[in-house]
Amino acid sequence: MNTQKNRLSRRDFLRVSGMAAMVTAIAACTAPQASTGDEASGGGEDGIEIVYLAWSGPEELKVLQTIIDGFQEANPGLTVKVEVPPDNYWDKLQTMVAGGVAPDMFRMDYVYMAVWGAKGIPISLDDYVDADIDKSTLAAGYEQVFQAYSHEGKQLGLPQDVNTQVLFYNKQMFDAAGIDYPSESWKWDASGGDFLEAALALTSDEQWGYSQDWYWEPIAPWIWENGGDWYDSEITKSTMSDPKTMEGVQFLADLLLTHQASPTPAQMAGRDAPTLFTTGKIAMYQSGRWQVPTLRSVEGLDWDVTVLPEGVGGRSTTLGGTASCISNQSQHPEETWKYVKWYLTETAQGLIGELAYSTPLLKSVLESKEFMESVPPQNNGVWLQSMEWIRPMPVDGHFDEVDTIRSTEFTEIWTGRKSVADACQAIDEQVNALMA
Repeated sequence: MNTQKNRLSRRDFLRVSGMAAMVTAIAACTAPQASTGDEASGGGEDGIEIVYLAWSGPEELKVLQTIIDGFQEANPGLTVKVEVPPDNYWDKLQTMVAGGVAPDMFRMDYVYMAVWGAKGIPISLDDYVDADIDKSTLAAGYEQVFQAYSHEGKQLGLPQDVNTQVLFYNKQMFDAAGIDYPSESWKWDASGGDFLEAALALTSDEQWGYSQDWYWEPIAPWIWENGGDWYDSEITKSTMSDPKTMEGVQFLADLLLTHQASPTPAQMAGRDAPTLFTTGKIAMYQSGRWQVPTLRSVEGLDWDVTVLPEGVGGRSTTLGGTASCISNQSQHPEETWKYVKWYLTETAQGLIGELAYSTPLLKSVLESKEFMESVPPQNNGVWLQSMEWIRPMPVDGHFDEVDTIRSTEFTEIWTGRKSVADACQAIDEQVNALMA
């Protein structure tokens, strides 16, 4: 079995960006004009150079260089140098800012938008966006995506791509069990539904009906679709103890501990859900488009994707993806904006779609024959369809601390050491104390 080891998952990135080192495979990248000196560049020596700080795995960096090449060809006199730190991205950005050598442009994950927006590092892009971005060309749900990269009413980042949570399923396992494939007609509630019925029917010794990665991004839709949320509407108070929120978390806990339709942390025993999915041990796996390159590389695996089952509170999926920001230290904001907006051209968006680690934002690319017929999966329309229900995770300026609190308490739930009620109460107490 071939699995891809160089891709840094969104979950892993969020973890290492606040607490540990970035994946070391970056240093070994052989992308055109990339070096282990943390930079790649192109074009001539004359004119203006735009410095772009990004995180990237080797395959992504190759596509990034292709995007740069296209930009430089279309903009003679402008060159782009991309720097990829081999260690902590956010520490590198902070060091450059503190030293007065901030990059012209830097990559942003929206969960850190409040943190960096409060520091005043990204400049407002509102005038640029109003003048140059035709939002009618973007896929449904783009408003939520743009909102995620704003702070205090200012647009501080221009989205490059997007990710949504969808349901991957192993067609061979469904066929063997004689069960119809998942569809958008599936529903769930606290007592069961189509999803739970299928998950139970697909569960046997050392085989499970479902799994996900047990952190906030895959958890969020189950909370939202049950009518709950993480905070109040103003993000001033943690609301994990809300009955609807707890009911959504309880549904997941029951999958693990009561129904045993999903492998527990102990049963995983050092294995990961994508590997169990590709080896026929898990029938359904919730994740994002970043799984596609890995799944395509597995010979003989017959799989597809569909939207998540619908809950009593409607449909939801979690926003993922990245955006571009321009630093307030840039001496060339106008020229940098030209490169920032290049990511929303059909050329760049087509390359992002081809890479398959995330989803383009341009509707024309998402609806194109090239994108729709890039198989597997067969149901590429799911990436466009799920944009209709996209929601950003509500965050404030304490993301890392809050994430650590939640992760600790969620682990207590998934291992059966704490009840959902006790763990959610503990989250509220700790997060509200942090926000006070």
